Amino acid sequence: MRSLFFLCTVLISIGFIQAQTAKPKDAPNADDQYMFYFGKANEDLGKFEFESSIKNCEEALKYKPNDHLVRAMICLDYYEIAEKLDVKKSDEKQWKLDIYTKMVSIAEEGMKAAPDKGECYFMRGLANARMSTTKGILSSLFSAKQIEEDWLIAVSRRSDYVTPNGENLEASANIALGVYYRLCPSFFLFTWTFGISGDLGKAVQYCKKAYELDPTRIEIVKEYGIALITRGLENDNAKDIDAGKILLQKVFTLPHRLRTDQVDVEHSKMLLNDISLCPGYSRDEQQEISEEAYRKGHK
Repeated sequence: MRSLFFLCTVLISIGFIQAQTAKPKDAPNADDQYMFYFGKANEDLGKFEFESSIKNCEEALKYKPNDHLVRAMICLDYYEIAEKLDVKKSDEKQWKLDIYTKMVSIAEEGMKAAPDKGECYFMRGLANARMSTTKGILSSLFSAKQIEEDWLIAVSRRSDYVTPNGENLEASANIALGVYYRLCPSFFLFTWTFGISGDLGKAVQYCKKAYELDPTRIEIVKEYGIALITRGLENDNAKDIDAGKILLQKVFTLPHRLRTDQVDVEHSKMLLNDISLCPGYSRDEQQEISEEAYRKGHK
């Protein structure tokens, strides 16, 4: 009996030692670790926990250093953080500008890692656009050409990333261009000086493409409607105006998916009540860039 007990003790001891020294067959490899942290970062982004999302993105990059999707997600996190800051407070304004500068750097790393993908081109354009509107009209004019070029590249290349709340970055790039071409000035002095020009036909074209990619996102439906109404007012085309009004009315029937949806619903009501506000409308209250504004700034 003692011998049997001794033998069992020896076997258990040997098994314990082997268990301690042998590498588990199912130990997570680099891809597993990357997916784990990417998933956590993505989940945090969806819950608007942006600082936590950034930390998990940084962990994911340790296992896949050249990943462009993680960098696009980091840019989105920083963008959301910056949007909460008050530009009227000098310290927060500088903080916003520092964040947008960081976004540009991170986006450029992603562009180098995946030059054939659109996500990080869109993010660099977005960072520069928000940096410009934070600084003011003249900064917007000098940056506009680079922003346009980044977004044109973004819409010409595949984007795979969709946020947990259903924000398709390819659709986002198209709607950004639509707004750009609606708000951008079109008189010759701007074209000659800054190489930029508004185009209501292109505004409608890119908004339509965004709508085809995501016809239930409130921001996209609203901006498509605004683009049509603006073109209709410019060309005295009742068909465009009526089609734009139908889209603005559709906004009220759509589910809310993003934090900005309630604002867009309220703005859609405002614009339906006075469609003359459509040509210069901007949700973030950026100043309308017009020939008059340009001349006033140079007096």
